[in-house]
Amino acid sequence: MSDPITKEMIIREVRDRYPGITAVFQAHGLPCAGCHVGSYETIEGGARTHKLDVEAILADLNRFARDGTVPERRARPNNLLTPQTARNDGKIAGIKYVVAVMSGKGGVGKSLVTALLAVTLKRQGYKVGILDGDITGPSIPYMFGVPVRSLTQVPGQQKPNPPVSRGGIPIMSMNVLLDDPEAAVIWRGPMISGAIRQFYTDMNWGTLDYLLVDLPPGTSDAPMTVLQQMPTDGVILVSSPQGLATMVVSKAIQMAHKLEVPILGIVENMSYVDLPDGTRHEIFGPSQGQRLVGLSGAPLLGRLPIDPLITTLSDEGHIEEYDSEPYQTLAQNFLTHLREREEARPALPIISSRSLSGAARPLPSKAEAAATPPSAPATRRDEPAGAASTDKGGGGLQRLGRFLKPDR
Repeated sequence: MSDPITKEMIIREVRDRYPGITAVFQAHGLPCAGCHVGSYETIEGGARTHKLDVEAILADLNRFARDGTVPERRARPNNLLTPQTARNDGKIAGIKYVVAVMSGKGGVGKSLVTALLAVTLKRQGYKVGILDGDITGPSIPYMFGVPVRSLTQVPGQQKPNPPVSRGGIPIMSMNVLLDDPEAAVIWRGPMISGAIRQFYTDMNWGTLDYLLVDLPPGTSDAPMTVLQQMPTDGVILVSSPQGLATMVVSKAIQMAHKLEVPILGIVENMSYVDLPDGTRHEIFGPSQGQRLVGLSGAPLLGRLPIDPLITTLSDEGHIEEYDSEPYQTLAQNFLTHLREREEARPALPIISSRSLSGAARPLPSKAEAAATPPSAPATRRDEPAGAASTDKGGGGLQRLGRFLKPDR
């Protein structure tokens, strides 16, 4: 018999030495096959991060090394479909998964991760769409080269089709509705929330395996709309190695936990840069991914490098031409982890898109109606000239029809 497996060994090295032993890790709830921590973490560290019994893991690992026995899978909570999702939301027919990409922190590369995850999944044969939830600062269409005023209405079809990128990815964003991509969208929270809901409900998305929702920074209106009022299956959290970014992203982790939306994984962007001499330099310091894994209870799906080529392709609108091994690993880990959660997923009801078109308000009683005098809406004096309507209740949001152009 070879030397025993010890808790100080790196998870990846154990997997490489004993093909098939990944099943033992997964049986204990240690998602090493879908967690980038396994590339450098010890068995003891991985067990500590996921709050597991390291001695029980070691016993089963060594048993597998002796005779190939895989233990029965440990019971684990099913948190893919949460009570919040089951209570309030339902799927629009044709969209299998709705996954939000968020951070809480600006400048960590949420849009980039959304774009390249979509591109990589598309290359692997999946049907993917992108909903750009960053209403006031959209960047997704620019990266894909999708022009302004590109929303079209097909004759005889009730809903318009989202613009499609060169690679066949449907994309819905505020910038495809505007004449000027640099025009400021000066909207209040209710208007932003209403637009995000309409981007989801009022588009003909067709059949999608994954609809990725790119969210703006913060933990306010836009993220709340997506996590509470859309059938979001889970979130991917994006961070960078700086301690400040980790602190802010921890707020997004708390938000997801409070709203009972599962965290599917952590992505650490700008983690390192590969130098021409073959060395790797961590510009922003050592990885903080393990800390976020511990806070979130979700796997580290990938550590992504800084690559100047990404900047060039994004500025030229050719992000779909980029390909790299770290993003392939990210996509594979995402699929692996989601597949593990799928086992206990119950079926979701199909509902009409009208149920998400706006927040329902209770009707006043007759006594309340009689006691409330009618009043004309006041004209606001503090709105910028030419700015979009910012009705306080969100009811002033015009339908998307005014942005449409006929499909010739």
